[in-house]
Amino acid sequence: MVGKTDVVLMVNSECNIACKHCYLPYQGARDPQETVELVGELKKQGYGVIIAGSETLLDPRYLKAYQQAGQKTLLTNGLLLMQKPELFEEIRVHGIEELLISAHFYISNQLNSVTEETVTEVVRKTNERGFRAGLETTVTKENYLHGEEMCNRAYEMGAKGIKFLRYVVSGRAKDDSKKGLSEEEKKVFVASILETRKRYGKDQLEIRLHGNFGPRQGSKGEQLSQENDYCYAGKELLAVSPDNKVYGCPFLMDQQIGELVDGNIIITADLNNGRRDCCLTEVIL
Repeated sequence: MVGKTDVVLMVNSECNIACKHCYLPYQGARDPQETVELVGELKKQGYGVIIAGSETLLDPRYLKAYQQAGQKTLLTNGLLLMQKPELFEEIRVHGIEELLISAHFYISNQLNSVTEETVTEVVRKTNERGFRAGLETTVTKENYLHGEEMCNRAYEMGAKGIKFLRYVVSGRAKDDSKKGLSEEEKKVFVASILETRKRYGKDQLEIRLHGNFGPRQGSKGEQLSQENDYCYAGKELLAVSPDNKVYGCPFLMDQQIGELVDGNIIITADLNNGRRDCCLTEVIL
């Protein structure tokens, strides 16, 4: 029994769009039926399991693994939902209740990502079918000054939530570190989001900041950072690639810390020598 550790099973690297900011460095795909069996085995051992990948809807057989994991949320770029609307019903029967749709305001062209017009249509179709629609948005130097406007656009689209992720310099994005935020830019963006939150109730628009923005002054995260316990990568969170290598989290897949052998996770290294005073994507990559 391992307590509350979550294991993110990265099931595939295939995608139907080549976003320039994709942080996933691995290749390959895990067999869908073997994935279902592995989920069951890891749950027996006491792990929480999260299914993720590049675009998992490219093989709907992975939906059985979502169901086995008890996962209610699925992240997608939305293109397949536009092309194959019958996928909505297949998603529903496998227990998914929320769709998180990639939406990169002001920078979709630069990132070669899905257009805002397409995202708007996917959100509309998602709502019509009774799912909760949320957005996941990357923040770079090009859009960090537009935090309030991005929240307003999400609300106008009909999204019930928006989660902001700081640009991660990994995978395909590793050679373009100039898009990453400086500490001052990060502070400016976070301040604008905290102010915008005051104008939206959670029932209107849930506005979230990913932990890779680091601890905020006066927050519980700041206290944890002072205790060298802010980032839980490699401790309460693990990521496993299709070739059974184990990493600290999906954003830190350049540093292997173990392997999966016969359904058992074996840790052989302490990520970043035990440093946990901030999100490790800021100090490693």
